[in-house]
Amino acid sequence: MDFLQDLDIDGPEYRFMFQTPDNHAPSTVAGSVNGSYRNTYALLDGHENLHPETLGLSGDMDPYLLQRYQSDEHGTFKFKQLAIRSVNSVSPVQFLISQPSLFAQSRKEAGHTGASISSQRAELEKAISPNMGKRLISLYTRFIAPHYPIFSSDFPPDPATSAPCLLAAIYSIALPFAMYDDQLCIDMAYDSPDAEDLAHLINTTVAFDLHLPNISTVQTLFLLIARPSSNPLVSDASYRWTTMGTLVSAATNIGLHLDPSLWNIPSAQIAARRRLSFFIFGMDKWLAAALGRPPHINRENWLVDELSAQDEHASGLDPSQWTDAMAFSALTSSLASTLRRLYLIQRPEEMRATVLELSQTLEQRKMGESRPADHSNDTSMPGMAIKLGYYYTQLLILRAAVHAQDSHSSTTSTSDQWSPREILKTVLEEYSDFLKTLKSDETAEHWPPWCQSAFSSLCFAMLFMFVSATTYEEALSSMELLQATRRQMRLKANAFVVIRLGLLRMDAIFWRGVDQVLKLEPHVKLALDASKQAT
Repeated sequence: MDFLQDLDIDGPEYRFMFQTPDNHAPSTVAGSVNGSYRNTYALLDGHENLHPETLGLSGDMDPYLLQRYQSDEHGTFKFKQLAIRSVNSVSPVQFLISQPSLFAQSRKEAGHTGASISSQRAELEKAISPNMGKRLISLYTRFIAPHYPIFSSDFPPDPATSAPCLLAAIYSIALPFAMYDDQLCIDMAYDSPDAEDLAHLINTTVAFDLHLPNISTVQTLFLLIARPSSNPLVSDASYRWTTMGTLVSAATNIGLHLDPSLWNIPSAQIAARRRLSFFIFGMDKWLAAALGRPPHINRENWLVDELSAQDEHASGLDPSQWTDAMAFSALTSSLASTLRRLYLIQRPEEMRATVLELSQTLEQRKMGESRPADHSNDTSMPGMAIKLGYYYTQLLILRAAVHAQDSHSSTTSTSDQWSPREILKTVLEEYSDFLKTLKSDETAEHWPPWCQSAFSSLCFAMLFMFVSATTYEEALSSMELLQATRRQMRLKANAFVVIRLGLLRMDAIFWRGVDQVLKLEPHVKLALDASKQAT
């Protein structure tokens, strides 16, 4: 068996693959999924030396052939430089586990010379001590994790054991909340970590790891996208969307496009993989909508597009937070359907039926998620982001309908009582009222990156309703609503940085002159002049 020594998969570095978090023997019960108990299985994720690479159905190593390999009791067959791990025997799913040194030459040729894990950890601890790191992780758990439960409580982030690049990403997104920690509020005031040092560690490590990514690489990329822009007046759309593409590719490489529900891995890892997979799917859809891009992911090549009740296992969320996660899952499903079905070329007669169906589904989901007996989540985060998401999705549905109706006005029957413009006007009024409800005690919260565009879309939709109004009265009403909304945004802008970009973009149009930017019909120009006199 000397040919196994190079990989040494039986050695101490790889023993973690065959242990559970509690060090139970392989024959013990680790938990249950879908009501049935599962035996203890070898780990697939969660260790710096484990880099699983999925082997797809169309690849050269036919999974149905690999299914016939003489694997051991853990589903592993070992070669000299690699091992093949089978996680599902019914519908074959295998991963290639390679010795990291195999990629040394390709990394060198690409200019990716990474430091050792110990060196990375030492570099990170120069900027942020382990004690400070634990406090930042606590802030992450409080402010960020409820939005994205992408970690398992069985393997929580830890300054001593987690990948340094992942820790740096966690610290970066948690640093804005340092004022809410009794010790960090003083430490950071006099000696704040250099954001560039953290970014350098993340960027060099991720570039090195992309040759052989693991789940920590994927989690790091996700947090880079979720992290708000340091300048609230800049969307940083190109960087965020390009990184999203890298995230999807890395996630697919480690099998996150697959559903692990029936895999022979620990139940906590099944749930963690499903949650991470869904939130990647969700981030792709919300960013695609916000940035006006075609999504990277579609439901044909991504199997986990909604959360299930079983995914709460080891999520670290309380019941109320998990209810929010399920509500966000349902909302994301509506958004995904909206992007797929409305933002394509359609005949006008098809558009109406699609809009009505999507609107009804969205309303039913909203009503289904309401909890009259418990209003505590209505003003919490991510509850507020979910509310914003409902209005934003409604806006996207109706905006597409209005555009289609305007484009095919000659084919629209005058006796047709369906008026997407009237419905959109009502939604915009409700959207504006939502803005008024934001209170200063909600400023210490994380807003997902798509929220910046959602607030901006509110003003631009009002401006479109104004410029496309068919009557003087409609134009004047739309301009009055827009001006009232701008006043609210000015009042809120200091406390809520997430709305500053939308306010800036709208103010720029008024600074230049609405009639100098837009082509106005005579009755619309009269309404603009009348609104100026009223102010």
